[in-house]
Order: sequence, then C-alpha cells, then structure tokens
Amino acid sequence: MDEHIMTNRTTDPNRLIPLKALPNLLPKRGGKKIHYSTLYRWATKGARGRRLDTVMIGGIRFASLEALERFIGNPVLETPQEVDDLCGAIDSALDEAGL
Repeated sequence: MDEHIMTNRTTDPNRLIPLKALPNLLPKRGGKKIHYSTLYRWATKGARGRRLDTVMIGGIRFASLEALERFIGNPVLETPQEVDDLCGAIDSALDEAGL
C-alpha cells in the first residue's frame, strides 16, 4: 500500500485518509453516520470475506479512497469534480485538526 503515499494531497484520489475521517465520506444509514468502530472492524476482521486495506503510520490507521471503493465494490465518487471537492474538504479538516 506504500504506492498510495503521494506528495500532491489535493489532486490524488488515492492519497491516504485517517480511518476516523472515513465515516464523513460514506452515505448515512438511517440518518446516522457509519461508526468508526465499523470501519476499524472492516480493516481488522473484514466483512463478507473481504478486508478494507489500511496502513498504520505513527499509530494511526489510514486507508485510501481506492481501497474504500474496492472494499465497497462500487465507486464512492463519480466525477473528478467530486474527488476535488472531497479532497479540499478533507484537507481543510486535516488543517483544522493540525495534521
């Protein structure tokens, strides 16, 4: 998964995202976000015979949008504009968090 580490954070849809940020990228179920522990379980134990590909860096678990799309089985984002918008929102959230 080392190939997913890229230098250009705003244009690369395969960049790494902290696992805790992924619930914001997924559709809500019953009006609620998917809980972080669900994503952690997908990464460690898997679901339906598949595991979410992640990497640990400095004690923080990361996944890429590509890995999330593979795990879900269909694209999360449809257009390059959606990817750019999402990357901008994630960059802002990471900057606010000081990461």
